[in-house]
Amino acid sequence: MGYLNHLKLLEVKNKVSFFNYKNNSFFYALYRKIAIFISPLILFLNPNLISSLSLLAGFLGLMSSIFMDIKLNFVMYFFFISFVLDFSDGIVARYKKASSFHGRFIDGLFDILVLGFIHIIVINHILNSSGGFFEKNFYYLVVLLLPIQHLILDRFSAIARWCNKINNNNKIKPYLRNNYLRKPTFLFFDLQQICLILLLAPKYFDQNLIIEIYLIISFVASLITIILYIYLSKKFFSSTSNFKHNK
Repeated sequence: MGYLNHLKLLEVKNKVSFFNYKNNSFFYALYRKIAIFISPLILFLNPNLISSLSLLAGFLGLMSSIFMDIKLNFVMYFFFISFVLDFSDGIVARYKKASSFHGRFIDGLFDILVLGFIHIIVINHILNSSGGFFEKNFYYLVVLLLPIQHLILDRFSAIARWCNKINNNNKIKPYLRNNYLRKPTFLFFDLQQICLILLLAPKYFDQNLIIEIYLIISFVASLITIILYIYLSKKFFSSTSNFKHNK
């Protein structure tokens, strides 16, 4: 089967919608669309290997920024490659009927690492240039909140499933962010992607200002998610007894 035949099948199985915040963000659709065009060329690869290549691209971006002193606008290309590969692994896995929970685990883990690499790079750029608009501890807090946010999300999911198992029901949904923060989450993602794209044109945009905006968005998004899930944990878990499990 040739490239075009594979592409047609992938487009049928992976429909995307632009400018529809009920379903997905704009850049989610854009990266997914690009990944659909690339996926027929990498179908011979194991999906987990594609996930690893996505992580490798991000890691090379980090190393090139720290040790090779490559300009920030060129470093960002490593991450755009990483984003596309990140969407490609799932497309290839489903197409080959090779999806697995291990694949989902490493995909989520690698996503967090790549985002962490980006934060480290842009914060280093700020601190090594003008020193930044904020006190340096703010930037460290932004980096710290990123894994904490995902830890809380995963912890909530695990406890929700535990509660449902103990009480023999499925009353608590493991994932509730889309129920409460669907559109803001999509908006934050798109705004951050716009910031990363603007970093490609340092002649026209102040990179430090763009980075400050990017980090503020990251801080606000993480903080809102953390506060929301602390509230949801109190709402859903306070009335759920662990007595049966203890007994």
